Amino acid sequence: MRTIDLRSDTVTLPTDEMIHAIVRAHEQHRFGDDVIGEDEVVIELQEKAARILGKEAALLVTSGTQGNLISMFTQTKRGDEVVIEERSHTFLFEGGAMASLGGLFPKPVRGIRGYITPEQLERVISPDDPHYAHTALISIENTHNYAGGVIVRPEQVDALAGVAHDHGLAVHCDGARLFNAAVALDIPASRLVRNTDSVMICLSKGLSAPIGSIIAGTEEFIHQARRIRKKMGGGMRQAGIIAAPGIIALEKMIDRLKEDHQNARLLYNRLSKVQGLKLEKPETNILFVELDNFNINARQFAHELKKYNILVYGEYGTRSRFVLNRMVSRDDTIRVAEAIEEILERFRM
Repeated sequence: MRTIDLRSDTVTLPTDEMIHAIVRAHEQHRFGDDVIGEDEVVIELQEKAARILGKEAALLVTSGTQGNLISMFTQTKRGDEVVIEERSHTFLFEGGAMASLGGLFPKPVRGIRGYITPEQLERVISPDDPHYAHTALISIENTHNYAGGVIVRPEQVDALAGVAHDHGLAVHCDGARLFNAAVALDIPASRLVRNTDSVMICLSKGLSAPIGSIIAGTEEFIHQARRIRKKMGGGMRQAGIIAAPGIIALEKMIDRLKEDHQNARLLYNRLSKVQGLKLEKPETNILFVELDNFNINARQFAHELKKYNILVYGEYGTRSRFVLNRMVSRDDTIRVAEAIEEILERFRM
């Protein structure tokens, strides 16, 4: 029986076209040393990403975590305070690197479905007083993973950015799944980050590239970000090997994210009929289910699903996450729903 992997959309494999793009670029002698700006494929990817995101310039980085850190470090100084949603990826799942590597002081705020409101931001900006850290930046996550793949709407971003800029704060968007939001709303990704100072997007999640993320902003931001990337060991040589699949990701893989959203809704529709199971209708490709009405926790649930060759992470207490992705078909989704129904029937209180 084939394994169905719902742990994350990072498990997506590159397409044949992506692999062929690497070979084709090699045959055309387009690779060069990216540290000195001579890889033609990297340049093409960065220019394409900047256009799509509506920014002046872009930079290829190795990962979303590195991209978030570089973006924050470029726009702050050591000892500065960063306002961040308390369940955001940057706060919970990036190894505390903003503090340990950058000397930044995180100020976590419990948002509403992952969104810090303008009113909340107004209240938490530290006064201009030497007793307090200087509030320098706010980070938005869109879509918000831990809130359930929730979309931060463009008008919400605009309102929050307006308050931030009025107070002299930079605005960064952790857009690891920004294109999921754009596709779900049927708007250009650039509209979602029109008023942010920087944005990071992942090429290696739903877009299926094997490695790489992009940060984008003004030309001056990218000039400084390149310095920070070098300090963090992110200088790459023939990085066109990474960039070639990234170009295919941006050209061919954005629209197909709709399939993941459809499968997430299919799973929701099936599971919403299970008595006692708590879940929210997914906006994109992520579905969380609450198991507190059953005699099973998330770790045990993951163990039971593995018996059906279905993989999920099991570290969320009684909350279990399912991330639909390119490797999971409609038929796979139905099989997952049937397995969950069988398991929960056995563990009903």
